[in-house]
Amino acid sequence: MKLWKLSLCYDENNTQELELFDTFEFFNGYLKIKRNYFEKLIKAVNMTKKYRIERGISKVINPENEDWTMNPWMCFLVKDDEKQNPFWLLIKREKDLSGILVAIGPKQFRDYNASINSEAKRELKRLINFIIIHLNKFNCLILIPNFVAS
Repeated sequence: MKLWKLSLCYDENNTQELELFDTFEFFNGYLKIKRNYFEKLIKAVNMTKKYRIERGISKVINPENEDWTMNPWMCFLVKDDEKQNPFWLLIKREKDLSGILVAIGPKQFRDYNASINSEAKRELKRLINFIIIHLNKFNCLILIPNFVAS
């Protein structure tokens, strides 16, 4: 299991370190997320108080221990209201404004996806789409890098 390490600091009193698991093994590559997904995500954020975007990513270290902080990251910290299960998604935005799902967490979420290996790709795609469709089902904090100007 290859680990991505994130340092988050999204207010003076709230700092934490996260370990996310590289998704390459699930897809034999990385899952590409189309540009229009992010357009719909912005609309979802504007429609509900349960979703918000904040600066908060202070450091990103890849599995080879290289610093990738200065990339256009988005880290979704999501909690399912019904089951109270948290899950995390680390997405790198591309120059064409699409995205790539790079890593997931926590370990329980990664283990669940590993247990349904043949269905993991479809399930993760479905979950990513549910985030923008079922606004009342989730609480979602989307963190972007601290170096991004407000």
